[in-house]
Amino acid sequence: MIAETQPQQTRTQTLGTKKTKSTSAGRPSVFAEMKAVPTLNTVEIERMYSIFSKYYINHNKEQFVSDLFEKDQVILLRDTNQKTIQGFSTLLKVDLRQFGHNAIGIYSGDTVLEKEYWGNKALGVAFLKYLWSEKVKSPTRPVYWFLISKGYKTYLLMANNFKTHYPRVEKSTPALYTNLMDSFYGHRFSKSYKSDLGTIEFDDTACCLKEKVAEISDELFKNKKIQFFAKMNPHWDRGDELACIAEMTLLMPLQYFLKKTLFKKKAT
Repeated sequence: MIAETQPQQTRTQTLGTKKTKSTSAGRPSVFAEMKAVPTLNTVEIERMYSIFSKYYINHNKEQFVSDLFEKDQVILLRDTNQKTIQGFSTLLKVDLRQFGHNAIGIYSGDTVLEKEYWGNKALGVAFLKYLWSEKVKSPTRPVYWFLISKGYKTYLLMANNFKTHYPRVEKSTPALYTNLMDSFYGHRFSKSYKSDLGTIEFDDTACCLKEKVAEISDELFKNKKIQFFAKMNPHWDRGDELACIAEMTLLMPLQYFLKKTLFKKKAT
């Protein structure tokens, strides 16, 4: 996912339509549209792969399409005016009872957004709405977000918005969350998941970000969370992923709203 590191100037949400529009100062805006993967048409898939290819290397269309249709849902990010796809994020819902946990997991797959739209909030808001809707459907069962991060932007989206998330710079990961990650990632990436390191390490042919797409500058490295990400996943630039987990609660939308409101007051 693309991290949201800039204050948002305006935002319009259309509840009940599964569309969220976002505008950041000085940037074109996008709105988010949730679709079931089987309903995607050929033109949409071609556009998604075209965007993906601009930012990642070591992939092919057959692999991309196969990975796409393994997922349940996709958040399409469309330009507000032209309605063209400018980014996307794929999602897979997993019943964790198969691993001995009475919980629901949401796994984030491929995620990319055209650079000129970075800073828009639509993806983050749409994703949080989706997670919260899944929590409402099963209020008595924990809902966990499983994400693997090969870039600091994805990690920051989790670390900056989820109260309960791991790994984190402030403290070590409790046994419950370690067990959840070991169960899920150990099953999904049996040959590549390193439970002792908390990373998923691929060979030199792994799909990874193109050079400098998510480069960590000296200025960015002053951020303690980015420092922590680089420490935990030292080979992010060659395609290694940091295994992460976050928990969605019924109160999180309220906490998110209060946090953003407080941020705006401090900025004025």
